[in-house]
Amino acid sequence: IAIKAAGVKAVVAESFARIFYRNAINIGLALVEAPEASQETETGDILEIDTDEGGVLNTRTGESYSSRPFPPYVQQIIDAGGLMEAVGQRVQAKKLAQ
Repeated sequence: IAIKAAGVKAVVAESFARIFYRNAINIGLALVEAPEASQETETGDILEIDTDEGGVLNTRTGESYSSRPFPPYVQQIIDAGGLMEAVGQRVQAKKLAQ
């Protein structure tokens, strides 16, 4: 929660513990496993992350790295800002459809 509260939109690393990964997704924090990007990125670099197609671009170096795209249901949770927000949107959509 502190990472997200600090304004971080995503974290890129070699790997994540599954419990941390799940908790991060639940609060809407994107975790991207991209080992090469993690190893070659320097402090202050800005990364553009494509979670739909999978990929990381280091804007300083121009280097692109591969990552796995998120499944649609995970992307929906992240886009909503977290699990509770995603569920709230689904409930609201059902109410409007009735």
